[in-house]
Amino acid sequence: MDILGEAVDALRQAEEVVAEATRRRDDAVRRAISDGVPVAAIAEQAGLSKARVYQIRDHRR
Repeated sequence: MDILGEAVDALRQAEEVVAEATRRRDDAVRRAISDGVPVAAIAEQAGLSKARVYQIRDHRR
């Protein structure tokens, strides 16, 4: 069971890293929008759809 516990811990740590990276990305998207960067350019640079950029802007999902 030690292996299972270690795997669960590793997964939790990875989820925390992903959550923090997502927060940083979302903050950068919002900052770019407020700086007047076109949504299409943000979407292309971030590898997101324009719809997702708007969701991030509006704090949805």
